[in-house]
Amino acid sequence: MILLSDEILNKYLDGELDKNQTAEVEEIIINSESDRKRFSALKRIHKELSLMQEDKVSVDFTNNVMTMLSKSFVIPAAQKYFIYSITSFLILLCIGIVVFISISIFSSAAPQTESLQITETVNRFGNGLISELKKLFSGKNLSIIGSVFSLGILISGYFFFEHQKRSKINLGA
Repeated sequence: MILLSDEILNKYLDGELDKNQTAEVEEIIINSESDRKRFSALKRIHKELSLMQEDKVSVDFTNNVMTMLSKSFVIPAAQKYFIYSITSFLILLCIGIVVFISISIFSSAAPQTESLQITETVNRFGNGLISELKKLFSGKNLSIIGSVFSLGILISGYFFFEHQKRSKINLGA
């Protein structure tokens, strides 16, 4: 005697069982109330699924999708100006930091007399660079630098999500 599973019942409904198995399934269905209910439910589902029709896709579906994908996406002018202004601000800020550090280093490394050796000048320059970098990346300055980078990350995230939104709109989603 076989164990009546949903898989066997589905094979029975699809006519995939041999004569012996078919007779055995029919006998189990006749003798068992619970198996009869399961079979009845599967039979209704089988009937409903067979009545369903497949969705039809238009002939131009692939061409329409490819056309929409190939469209060039235009960044709005206001967004371009915003990007340029933020980028310009960050570039000017970086240039200002480099100029500040350079002036500080050269003022501390400038020889006081003509008798200083080149090695002493290089040594002072290196020490000045290290001390200015320590000042720049400590205390309040580190907080300011972190804030600037955080602002940059937030702005990048904003543009990423705006790009995603525009892409969905352009694809008609």
